[in-house]
Amino acid sequence: MHEKPIFIQNNAQLRRACERWIGSDAIGLDTEFERTRTYYSRPALVQVFDGQQVSLVDPLTIDDFAPLAELLQCSDITKVMHASEGDNEVLEQLTGVIPQRIFDTQVAAAFAGHGYSLGYRKITQLLLGEELSKDETRSDWLKRPLSEAQISYAALDVVHLLPMYRQLRRELIEMGRDTWLAEEISRMQDRRSADRDPRRAYLRIRQTRRLTSTGLATLRALAAWRETEARGRDLPRQMITKDTSLVAIAETSPASVDDLAEIPELSANAVSRYARHLLGAIEQAHCDDSPPQPAPNVERGHSPWLKSLKELVRHKAELLNIPAPLLAQARTLESLVIATAAGNHAIPQELQGWREAVIGTQLMAELRRLAGA
Repeated sequence: MHEKPIFIQNNAQLRRACERWIGSDAIGLDTEFERTRTYYSRPALVQVFDGQQVSLVDPLTIDDFAPLAELLQCSDITKVMHASEGDNEVLEQLTGVIPQRIFDTQVAAAFAGHGYSLGYRKITQLLLGEELSKDETRSDWLKRPLSEAQISYAALDVVHLLPMYRQLRRELIEMGRDTWLAEEISRMQDRRSADRDPRRAYLRIRQTRRLTSTGLATLRALAAWRETEARGRDLPRQMITKDTSLVAIAETSPASVDDLAEIPELSANAVSRYARHLLGAIEQAHCDDSPPQPAPNVERGHSPWLKSLKELVRHKAELLNIPAPLLAQARTLESLVIATAAGNHAIPQELQGWREAVIGTQLMAELRRLAGA
């Protein structure tokens, strides 16, 4: 570490620091937060490294984050982060904006052939030869004052980002994959924006294969209600009602409080507290004129098509030395087979962009061959 971290603990200090950082070409950025019994993360610390100095911004003593919002939106500064989605959520809560021009070292490492979904410590060891401690992983970051161990941990969590950025960026440019990373970050940002819609909350729920179109419409309405309730009360979704409860309701479509009480997955407390809301969501779903459709399965006769596509992806991923799921996910290949079997030969959005030239066109050609088109 270059120097001992400095603390930024009031509005004036943050404003002056942002004025310094705005002249940087890149900053390392990380956050610490707590999220055990709340819907929203509780910001506890923002770490910034400008290449010379680590600064620890204390969100518990600052109430004007406008200068930080301006910095995060500045398109001239690269914000280097690792596994950025969680940190983006925290930063958006503090500032109302999502950082622009992000360089995510986890995604970049995957594109550069270093491995898939690697943790910060693993990448630091792999690229820089540095061994980092895990001692403060489960630390109470909202407690003040922070211990010396916490301060050191927080600083180390950001100080290596810029050296990793320089190395990974150089590798990606040499491989011609820097645009792949930029496109992938943009996709991640678009997904985050789309996921704000409560009507998409049902897509996070698993074990829905048995649901009919009506059942999925019911689940969508129930999950949207729960999402709104959880946000309004700042409680975890599962503390409102569990996923298994919503799926069970969607399967049986109860029409009364007594019917709700018969569902074993639904607690008596949930029935007592939420019966009106649950029944209202069910009624709303029954009036839905555009219910979601169950995801079709690949027919047995088309299983060889799927196997052939997976083999193509595996082979191409090996040649490129990148993880196969980063090239094309299994569910994308399944959807592609199903669409082609139904006569739709358009390349799906998931395989457009850089993937179209690398693997998408080849997959479509293979499907046409298999289909005899």
